[in-house]
Amino acid sequence: MTQTLPNPAWRRVRSSGWTTRDAVLVAVLAVVFGFLYLQWLPVWLAVRAFGAQVGQEALFGFWLTGGVLAAYIVRRPGAALGGEFLAALAEILFGAAAGAPLLITGIMQGLGAEIVFALGRYRRWSLEVLVLAGAVTALVALPWNWFRLGYFVLEPGLLVVLLVVRLLSGAVWAGPLPYVLGNGLARTGVLDAFEIGRARRTAQG
Repeated sequence: MTQTLPNPAWRRVRSSGWTTRDAVLVAVLAVVFGFLYLQWLPVWLAVRAFGAQVGQEALFGFWLTGGVLAAYIVRRPGAALGGEFLAALAEILFGAAAGAPLLITGIMQGLGAEIVFALGRYRRWSLEVLVLAGAVTALVALPWNWFRLGYFVLEPGLLVVLLVVRLLSGAVWAGPLPYVLGNGLARTGVLDAFEIGRARRTAQG
């Protein structure tokens, strides 16, 4: 009897598509991080009294972690962008004073990571890639963030310092933190139905 082998191309197409489970997880993560982002705001504002804009830029990277974590877990095109956009929407629903402009902020904060993951064809998920995604996300989001904060009136030398701090913040917060959280959850088995869980099982043989 002739055995029909699975079509590898079909399997690749199927694995790149979103499932309802993926969408629900991204939405849940967005609500969680939307709440956390809102709680982070007083911390960010308080730092201004000690480190002014430099201190605030150092903490900025936390606001980029939700989208990177969503992408790291489901590994689908649009996960980082959708995760940050929905987190911004959740912030608004939770009562964030910034209102509707946060939606633009969410888009900008997810776009950079999406670009990095797309360049790797959504197949590269090492710590180094996540660190790069965090840094690029911080850079892509910078013009909109600084426009809202009025930073462009500051001295050019200070802006260069703020740029360096921003990149480091994105790399430090939005790279290792999603990597640790994602792998920690995967080890418990709760993510076995997602790409991160399947990749973990494959790596273990």
